[in-house]
Parts: sequence; C-alpha cells; structure tokens
Amino acid sequence: MKQHFRFLQVLSLAAAIMALQACDPEAAIEEFLSDLPESSSSPLKSKTSQTFFGPTVPIGNGVARAWVMQEKDGTPSAVGVTLSEKVLERLPEHMAEFVLDLPRQAGSDFYTHATLDWNPAGHEPPGTYDLPHFDIHFYIISEEDRAAIGPDDQDAFANAPHPIYVPPAYLQTPGGIPGMGAHWIDLLAPEFNGGVFTRTFIWGSYDGEFIFWEPMCTLDYLLSQPDEEVDLRLPAAYQRDGWYPTKYRILYSTRPGEYTIALTGLTFRSGTPAPAAP
Repeated sequence: MKQHFRFLQVLSLAAAIMALQACDPEAAIEEFLSDLPESSSSPLKSKTSQTFFGPTVPIGNGVARAWVMQEKDGTPSAVGVTLSEKVLERLPEHMAEFVLDLPRQAGSDFYTHATLDWNPAGHEPPGTYDLPHFDIHFYIISEEDRAAIGPDDQDAFANAPHPIYVPPAYLQTPGGIPGMGAHWIDLLAPEFNGGVFTRTFIWGSYDGEFIFWEPMCTLDYLLSQPDEEVDLRLPAAYQRDGWYPTKYRILYSTRPGEYTIALTGLTFRSGTPAPAAP
C-alpha cells in the first residue's frame, strides 16, 4: 500500500493486520495443501528446479504462502507468492497486511520475507491507484529492521540511493511509509501515460539503499486469469551482492486454481561501490 506519489502528500500507514475472515481456516488450509503438497513445485516449475515453501497463511476463504525456486545446483531462479483461488473470496473490507515468511531451508537467504498488502479501495492519487489491488513486497532486510522504519524517519526516506543503482525512468516519490520505506514509480507505466492501472512494478528504498521490489496488480487483473511475464528495466549497478530479478510474472493456473506473483530471472550481481563525489 503506497500513498506515495508526486503532486500529493503521502498518507500515513493505515493498514493493520486484520482478523482472519475465512469461514473455516483449518479446512481451507487442508484443501490448499491437498492440492499443492510441500513436495510439489511452484506454477513456474521446471525439470531442473525445486521449490521450497514458507508457512501457509489464511487469507479470505483461502490461503497464501511465499516460496523460493532453485536450480539443482542451489542457485535461486525465482521468488514468489502463491494465493489459492479462494483468497479472493471474502477479502477484508479494510486495508490489510499479511506477512509471508520465506522458507528457511532454501539455500539463498538474499530475500528474507514477503508481505501481501490488500487495498480494497486503492489509494492516492485519485484516478491512478484508487482501484482495489494487491501490493506484494519482497524484502531483503529483516522483519525487525522493517518494523523499525518509523513515521519520523524523513531523512532516511529522503536519502536516495546513488543514481547508478536506480533503473531508468524511475522517480522517487515524496516521503515514505512506516514499516516499508520510500517508493520509486515507473514513469513509463501506462497509468502515467494516459492508460489505466492493471499491474505495475515499484522499487523501494530506505536510508540510501534499495530494500524491496514490489509488483502491484488490481483485483480485476487477477480475475482476468493472466499469464504475463514482464521484462524489468535494470540499473547500471547494484549496491550489494545478491540475486536480482530481471523480470516479474503474474500467472493464473487452473490445476489447482491459484494465482502467482513472482520475481523471475534471478541473476547474481556483485555489489559495486558508488563513485566518489567530485
């Protein structure tokens, strides 16, 4: 959830973790696990990969969990969140944030956890992101460090990463969101060029470093049962060693019925020091 765009004041974080609204969470979990056992791979599976899943979290009438897909040599190739189809039934009527832990047995610890943020009425600015939608954050900082990001951290929000770490045509928006950070929007996205928001991709920073990557997608877009993989515009360099996405994918699969939002094409990049100031 990001009330973070130019021309408008950034809203204070209003989301709180909501009470479960599933009719029968135990039954929902059992149904989901019977369709997608721990030994199975993600909807992005391949013959050369294996997928490790985090714990299941009840949402709506369904369940969600985060996962990491790795090649047989242990290198990660994708990180994602998968929602059972019934998640879209009886979603909370207010903004809600759900923390999805990534599996501890996965070989790569670059990504620490994900959050799924539900915005039933969208958020500012009016006419752009005020549609019911999900924000999916993939963090590379700990949950404790994320929780410590406060509303008064204006200097840290404003401290932008060096330009060599910023992808082309991305703009940092004013201020920041407690428990998240500052947000960078894609100026080439349709919603800023006469189109309508369906899905987009956000970068997130705090105190001079990028700390999360965030696909956003509307509820209507998910209900259209998409299967789309989008190339990302990439920066000239990265601040730290890690496995960075080159694409993201949003996918509906029928067996079982579920939605997947993932960072794909993970590629190892070595950290490059920023140039010295003149």
